[in-house]
Amino acid sequence: MADAIFEHPRLAAVYDPLDPDRSDLDAYAAIAEELGARSVLDVGCGTGTFALLLAGRGLDVTGVDPAEASLDVARAKPGSERVRWIHGYATDVPPLAADLATITGNAAQAIVEPDDWQATLAAVHAALRPGGHLVFETRDPARKAWLGWNRSRPTSPSTSRAWARWSSGMTCSTSAGRW
Repeated sequence: MADAIFEHPRLAAVYDPLDPDRSDLDAYAAIAEELGARSVLDVGCGTGTFALLLAGRGLDVTGVDPAEASLDVARAKPGSERVRWIHGYATDVPPLAADLATITGNAAQAIVEPDDWQATLAAVHAALRPGGHLVFETRDPARKAWLGWNRSRPTSPSTSRAWARWSSGMTCSTSAGRW
């Protein structure tokens, strides 16, 4: 189920202005380049910032999100015709044979039920070509990043996120090592 905040049209419309610094996406773009990805599935694409960034670089991008209002914002942006937008979940994505799948920002935290997480991973796996990769992030609660949050000194993404890169060969690289 889509988060009500992202489903409400007026709230979806102010999402980007309230979070204008998307330098957190630089790491994803660098990984896509490092992997030589030509096709990307952006799971939980929201208002389409990352999907449009990649499409602007000539990649074939499919963005999927359960919040129709967020997708409406994405579809209204310049260059949106270069992205295939799907209203739904990763489980609604047809076979793609994508080189890379991403779950950026807080999107992974929105998948709270173990069965939903398993279904998401299975769907992403099915959407990837053999040897494709899944890259996602999650917040590391052990770092207690919220203790340093204040209006004058925002928390750096590197201090509050754990990164994971998973290939369809079932290996995973994280900011803390491989598993």
